[in-house]
Amino acid sequence: MESNSAANLAQIRALAINTFGSESVAESWLNQYHSLLGATPIVVAKSASGFVEIQKILSAINYGAAV
Repeated sequence: MESNSAANLAQIRALAINTFGSESVAESWLNQYHSLLGATPIVVAKSASGFVEIQKILSAINYGAAV
C-alpha cells in the first residue's frame, strides 16, 4: 500500500510538472492550500479518491478549463 502511495505521488508530481512546465511551480502548487480541497493537493493525493481528484484538476488545468 505504501509503495502504491509513493508511486501515485510520483505520478501526480510528474503530471503537475507537465501541466505547469516547471518543477518549482508544480511543487508550489502541490504544497499550497487549496480552498476547494480543504488541504494541499499533495496531502489530498495520498488517498485513492484524492489521487483521482488531483488528476482531474491537473487535466482540467492542462486543457484550459476553469478550476
